[in-house]
Amino acid sequence: MRILLSLTEKCNLRCTYCYYKKSHEERCADMSDEVMEAALRYALEKTIEFKQDILAITYFGGEPLLRFDMIRRGTAFLKELVQSHRSELPDDFVLRFGINTNGTLLNDEILEFMEREDFFIYLSLDGPASRHDISRRTVDGRGSFEAIAPFIPALVKLNAFPISVTTRDNIAGLTDSAKWLKAQGFIKVQNMVDFDGHWTGENMDALAAEYRKLAEMWYELKKEKSDFYIQIVQDHVLYHVLNLKKKTCSCDILKGTIGVATNGNVFPCSRFITSKPDAPYTLGNVLDKEDHVYDSPAAQEVYRFLETDKKECEGCGIMHRCSAHECGCTSFYTTGSVFGVSPEVCTHERILCAICDEFAAKLQSEGKAEDVL
Repeated sequence: MRILLSLTEKCNLRCTYCYYKKSHEERCADMSDEVMEAALRYALEKTIEFKQDILAITYFGGEPLLRFDMIRRGTAFLKELVQSHRSELPDDFVLRFGINTNGTLLNDEILEFMEREDFFIYLSLDGPASRHDISRRTVDGRGSFEAIAPFIPALVKLNAFPISVTTRDNIAGLTDSAKWLKAQGFIKVQNMVDFDGHWTGENMDALAAEYRKLAEMWYELKKEKSDFYIQIVQDHVLYHVLNLKKKTCSCDILKGTIGVATNGNVFPCSRFITSKPDAPYTLGNVLDKEDHVYDSPAAQEVYRFLETDKKECEGCGIMHRCSAHECGCTSFYTTGSVFGVSPEVCTHERILCAICDEFAAKLQSEGKAEDVL
């Protein structure tokens, strides 16, 4: 069981690609202690009910470090709650904490806390200042890299997972950014794309050229048996080589993940979360006395998405490893529906899969595919 707690919709940055620009546009909502404690109780109850051996709490936002006070209280509260229910949990039960942060509010106290509590850190970091500051800027328009830079060695030590976003404005630095992150000591990077509805054929061609360089980098690293994980390449290779379906092997929408907004409303995954009234795909509320989260009309719609193929994708050879078909979050934020298919995402996935398949075939022909399996 994994639960994402949106502690606040406030943020000290105004990143150009933020997918919460509209859903969190007022940037004023905070989660109360009542909602947080109810959400954590609910998460533990469902973990016990579903007989799961892991409960992972990820503090989310906005920027969750604006509410570090709540992170401390929530972590202590849940640890005590788990201890009081220990007999109802399996012997191998694991409690984990994580955070999605832009890293600009870190200090020694916070880092010591995260190390002590063994936090998994998802860090928004687009690369060196020359690339990072293109899109990740403060409320008053300044670059944010300078605030993160002093803490990079500590973040590397804590095995933080950088999340790098490619926009139409920073395509050219993608591969150099991955090289820079590796040089800092990070052992992995997750690459995402800002699908904003305005990508042109020229933009896609430029991105394809970068993906080819990125795949070449990954290929050379794998030949050297390096453990550096370039998520966007390696996952697509694995989906192809092992004939996997993204929905069943890496998508946790509703099945293993739920998100809780500041007002307690429950959603199927991260990109749906908002405190706005009558928001799409609201499953229920953690303060409700009657629990209808997993059998609500919105839940039934998500189950239907998980169990069916999209008609637009019939006959496509890559549909089961394509985010346009398989990822409910991506479909929702690009089309407004889990059943929608974004032409931008579709084009992107065709480009990416063709390049990744080429380098997967190289490794297979050299008998080195086992290095990534």
